Amino acid sequence: MEQETLATELLHEVKAQSKRWFTAFIIVLVLWFATIGAFLWYISLPVEEIEINQGADNATRSIQIVGGSNYADTNVQEETQGN
Repeated sequence: MEQETLATELLHEVKAQSKRWFTAFIIVLVLWFATIGAFLWYISLPVEEIEINQGADNATRSIQIVGGSNYADTNVQEETQGN
């Protein structure tokens, strides 16, 4: 019957724990590379471009605010522009 000393028992535990940590590290490393690969794949997908044209036909009203509030009453602005 072999009798293990405390030192050899601790070494066996450390070895088992090291294997678990190494396995966890490899799994995290694979997931990290998979995430980077998925991101690179995502940014290489084609982009649908939509062109929107906005025109101002018959724009007869022009309001210019100089040094005032952007939320001012438009009637007051029209009266001051007329003067």
